[in-house]
Amino acid sequence: MKFPRACRQCRATKRRCIRDGPGEACGTCQRKGLACEGDLRHGRACRQALLPRRPSSDEQVLAFAAKPAPLPTQSHPSLTSSLELPQGMAVEMVEHYLERINNGRPYSIFHPATLRAQVQRGTMNQPLLFVICAIGAKFSANPDVRAWESRLIAEAKRLLQLGMEDVCLEHIQACILISTMCVDLSNSSEVLYHRIASAMADVLNLNSPAQDTSMIVAEMKRRAWWACYLAENWCVSGLRLLSPIKHAPIVIALPMDEADFLTLPTDQSLPHRETCRTGCFAELLQLSKLFTPIQDLNRRVASGETGTSQLDREVEVLAQQLDEWKRQLPPDIEMSWENLDLHQERGVGGSFVLVHLTYHYYATLLYFRFLEQDRGGDQQLTANSAIYRKYVDCCKMHASSFSALLRRARQRKGCEPNFPLIGHMTTVSSSVLVHTLLFGDVTELRAARQELQANFEALIDLVKYWPGTSTMIARLVMFQNTCLLSTELKTHRLDGWMLRYLLERSLAGHEAAASTPVIPLDLRRESDDPWLASRAKAFSEAGRYMSFM
Repeated sequence: MKFPRACRQCRATKRRCIRDGPGEACGTCQRKGLACEGDLRHGRACRQALLPRRPSSDEQVLAFAAKPAPLPTQSHPSLTSSLELPQGMAVEMVEHYLERINNGRPYSIFHPATLRAQVQRGTMNQPLLFVICAIGAKFSANPDVRAWESRLIAEAKRLLQLGMEDVCLEHIQACILISTMCVDLSNSSEVLYHRIASAMADVLNLNSPAQDTSMIVAEMKRRAWWACYLAENWCVSGLRLLSPIKHAPIVIALPMDEADFLTLPTDQSLPHRETCRTGCFAELLQLSKLFTPIQDLNRRVASGETGTSQLDREVEVLAQQLDEWKRQLPPDIEMSWENLDLHQERGVGGSFVLVHLTYHYYATLLYFRFLEQDRGGDQQLTANSAIYRKYVDCCKMHASSFSALLRRARQRKGCEPNFPLIGHMTTVSSSVLVHTLLFGDVTELRAARQELQANFEALIDLVKYWPGTSTMIARLVMFQNTCLLSTELKTHRLDGWMLRYLLERSLAGHEAAASTPVIPLDLRRESDDPWLASRAKAFSEAGRYMSFM
């Protein structure tokens, strides 16, 4: 029998199939980024991987499992990088990632022992390795290591785009991490890579009962799907796009306890699901169901539906749901400093902190618009003044609690929040504290100033790793300056465009400014505007002003 000498693509297009050597992809397929397929007589030659050797299908997910569960993944013949990353440096970057991000800050989507084994053995999927190393490089004390970040993320994107048709768990994980990187850059690629991850998860039918014999593989798939679900709040709902993943019936089980997952033996087989306890990530997922209705409520307020009985009823219902979520927490996940110590000892303090920071953040979002009722004068609505006063107190309490927990977490190793979205959450808490400092009772000023200072220090620290946080600081400055202007001109309400500008992290400054022709807003410092500088000086002398410069 005569074997074809041209690949399937070249035969279909009637082109010459020219190869550099036996087993090599042809020139046409390389240029088009296609898999060079064909029943050729000779086998494909092995290409040199980034690290020592290319994995087998079993090794791509579980290096040492007794019964490995191979994922539907193939090696794309053109997915070979010319970027030579020293193995020792790769190991260092991966360790930084595992220490600073993977323990529930915000996700725990990798099994540490498996990931380390893949890196050491050279069996790591290249796009995934590059993006993990890009994030890990941020936290290195060595400037030479940090300098690799931009090259690594660019190469991860390039390889992922070339292998887009290779639908596998590793590429879902890579898309999740690239989307996280894009959050800091504040560009549209964030939602693009998130949607790719969600689409791949659908193709692999991850939203289904586990079929893998390996418990580690099954749990990583489960966590990848839930990470996509959680990211819908930021990538899709935050941009007011449709949310396909949240409208589908949820069949998949909640993820297991983080500490149990991170310490699973590599040969652990799949047990009966009822034997697995859940943890902080599962509670965070339950809480996240309230984000979309809270955000939708604020959008309707911003569009002009303020002070209506319907909106007030919805606030009451959502407040009850937040309280119910808190009441049903397992005793070991309830907020207490003793539980924080417990989770820190188990290596998942960051996950515990994130759950409760998110709770305070959601509550602050829910009550934020009622701060306007704290201004007095004609803004008070006497018919509901008692309940509105309660909401104002709740808003301030949650903003203060957020600040206190953030400060305590930053003092504990393994508990520090280190992902870009924490900058937005901290800005919302800080805006309430700014409002209290400007307009609150004199007895509130000292605590508000101390908490605001602690938040600002956290934001400055985040800028070191996630430079996009500087945009959040600029928003806070803008919010304070706008409040100063409104005290004199009395033209702004917190329930209008300012509410939308503050709460929607994806909203650009020019969009907010364009929606209000009354007061010209920009990001100028006080020194650029003499009148604003005089207002700042007057409030500063009264102990009611915070300098963020």
